[in-house]
Amino acid sequence: MKKIIAVSLLALSSSLFTISSAQSFQKGSLVAYGSFGIDVLRTSYTQSIDFYGFKNTQSSTGSAATSNPQIGAEYGVTNWLGLGLAGQFDEYIHGKNDTNSGVSTAVAFEFGAIINFHIIRHTHFDLLAGFNAGYSNLTITSSNGTNDQIYGSGSWFDFHITSRIYISRFGFNITLVFPNMNYPNLTSNVSNYNQYILSSFKLSGEGINVGVQYHFLQ
Repeated sequence: MKKIIAVSLLALSSSLFTISSAQSFQKGSLVAYGSFGIDVLRTSYTQSIDFYGFKNTQSSTGSAATSNPQIGAEYGVTNWLGLGLAGQFDEYIHGKNDTNSGVSTAVAFEFGAIINFHIIRHTHFDLLAGFNAGYSNLTITSSNGTNDQIYGSGSWFDFHITSRIYISRFGFNITLVFPNMNYPNLTSNVSNYNQYILSSFKLSGEGINVGVQYHFLQ
């Protein structure tokens, strides 16, 4: 019995040593993460009207904030390069400007590729910088009681800098993010809107995310 306990403790110690002595990220690593963030965004809205020969284009700027849970995973292609996939859900809180007057809800989701460059790699620490790039879908619902909606698809891009701290395979992360979303052609469930109006919407800004990650492979 003592031999069994001794062998088990030796195997456990060896496993813990292997985990703790490995780099936080390297070739063959698989890291999955989840985070929650707040972004502060600058908005630019352009509306072009063509009504029986009467043409008019108006542009307005404003601000918005969004809360956005995100999940993702990346694989170590080399010791310093990670590639993966990420998904994000945005719920917008609008600032006071003409663009969002009368808006009750605005939500979006993003899905795209991850490219991360791991600048500093130690046993319990990983500093990386990279990009998310992919697809975004936006839905804005009016509060006028008729459930009018404006919606559209576009591009999602962000630059981010992330610090990851590990306790064995599990760890915590904090990210500075600089997002950019572009919707070049919004449509509506109101037929007259689509017939006479062409709209585009751009957002860019900065934010901060906090979350956790787990290192599956080393």
